[in-house]
Amino acid sequence: MRPRPVPAVLAVALTVLLAACTADPQPSPTGGAASASPSAAALDPEAVVETVTIPSDGHDVRVDVHPLVRADDLVVLTLDLGVPGAGEDVDVFLQGWGATSRIVPTLGPTAIRLLDLQNDVAHHAGLGADERPVVAPGEGVYVRSVDGVRVQLPYAAPPAGVEHLAVLVPGAPLIAGVPVVDGDVPVALTPAQQDARAATASPTSSAAATPDPAPVLDLDAVVEAGTYPLEQTSRELEGAVQTVESAERLEITLGADVLFAFDSADLDPAAQGAVAVVAQRLAERAPGTVEVVGHTDDQGDDAYNDDLSRRRAQSVADALGAVVDTAAYPLRVDGRGEREPFVPNDSDDNRALNRRVTVTLTSTVVTSVDVTTRGELPPFEKGSVGTGGEPVRVESGGRQFDVTASARRVDGHVVVDLEVANADGASGLHPMAFLTGENPARRGLDSTSPLNATGFTSVVDGATQVFVLDYAAATNATWPAGEFFPAGPLGTGGQLDAGQQGVFSYVFPASLPDVVTLQLGTGGLASDLRITGIEVGDEATGAGEE
Repeated sequence: MRPRPVPAVLAVALTVLLAACTADPQPSPTGGAASASPSAAALDPEAVVETVTIPSDGHDVRVDVHPLVRADDLVVLTLDLGVPGAGEDVDVFLQGWGATSRIVPTLGPTAIRLLDLQNDVAHHAGLGADERPVVAPGEGVYVRSVDGVRVQLPYAAPPAGVEHLAVLVPGAPLIAGVPVVDGDVPVALTPAQQDARAATASPTSSAAATPDPAPVLDLDAVVEAGTYPLEQTSRELEGAVQTVESAERLEITLGADVLFAFDSADLDPAAQGAVAVVAQRLAERAPGTVEVVGHTDDQGDDAYNDDLSRRRAQSVADALGAVVDTAAYPLRVDGRGEREPFVPNDSDDNRALNRRVTVTLTSTVVTSVDVTTRGELPPFEKGSVGTGGEPVRVESGGRQFDVTASARRVDGHVVVDLEVANADGASGLHPMAFLTGENPARRGLDSTSPLNATGFTSVVDGATQVFVLDYAAATNATWPAGEFFPAGPLGTGGQLDAGQQGVFSYVFPASLPDVVTLQLGTGGLASDLRITGIEVGDEATGAGEE
């Protein structure tokens, strides 16, 4: 049996006790996170460990974050939301809380996710039999009470020994170090609502009515709580080498046009740099069989392409065999011709992407090597360019925004925070197109990504490009390779009225340097953005710490 929520009367007593012992944390003036003072009470399930302010539906919404409470094989996130200064007719829709997915069910607060950055795993909210998030109370996407609303969501529990997780809330900076505690799951009422119930139930109350049972999160309704390994994608040598890796698997794609001359299977001398990158990546992994597979475009007949692709794969394997221990990393060669295109063969550029050799190893990481910088920072012909820590004006979708970038380390990872402020004084719904940059083709023909996600956001260091971490959240017949969610914003539209700002966080691997350049887009559009010289701050402390 799963632990049940603590009774409302006890919850109120705990709230009163906490109020006497600790001061309420206040939102930072920039809308970022403000930490509560550290104390033993911070581990109580009703304690507030972090407070952020998010813009939504024309209002500033205060979000109080409570510890994550273990409940058997689940962990429960509790958020208290309120709209300061709102009247009795408050009715605020929480914009961006539902993901715009092509596969994953999107009703309810599906964009609220947990990140276990110690194990590189993303957690999605638990779903019920109706494929909607199990949430208490109600739908979890509105604030319709002057007393606010408590939103509770269940997730798969992290492994024993994991004492904190990070929380992604749309419009807020990544909330790092939220404690994972044992205890009773709180009832689904804000402190103000609990106080009102206690007053109604008091023997001295004129109402003299017995309140209905307090709403609770129905943990038994959870039929699925998904967890997904985070993956890292990078491009080196001007895109000639693309690496996709998780804790369990490494896949490197080598552009054949860099390795070979036209119609040839003899390695070009310039290919040695690409072979060196592959050897370095293999050395980071536990021993295992390395699959080397050649591919071609659709030009030429099938038999010729099959033969050419295999001979090219063999050439790469021979070069690798000279620099890696083939006893520990045996090489298995295959050629698949044009049968597995990466992208449609409908243009010269796409056919070039399909001419490739892939090197795959399924084994765990045993050591970590920093990303190697090779070459110069590529040109950025269009778009806005700025410097870390200073606002840069961006024009996008007929609107103007001031964007300020900062960075920090969270469980070793580099997290870049973009504070986006309304710069033109206009109000109303509008897309922030410069933050999207979705690019399903980065993962191949059979993959996709959520609408308006930030999958093409990257850090560039010389000619090396490292993309925001992502993960395959679901597959179907149309997208058998999966729909890839970024470890960053899932939606970037909504409402950012005069005087408002929101924060969008992007999680990158730990292997990045202490000063980074963030890039949104490629520099081919006026709405693209590059910010250089972003200094990465020290390892962030946990929520509720200073």
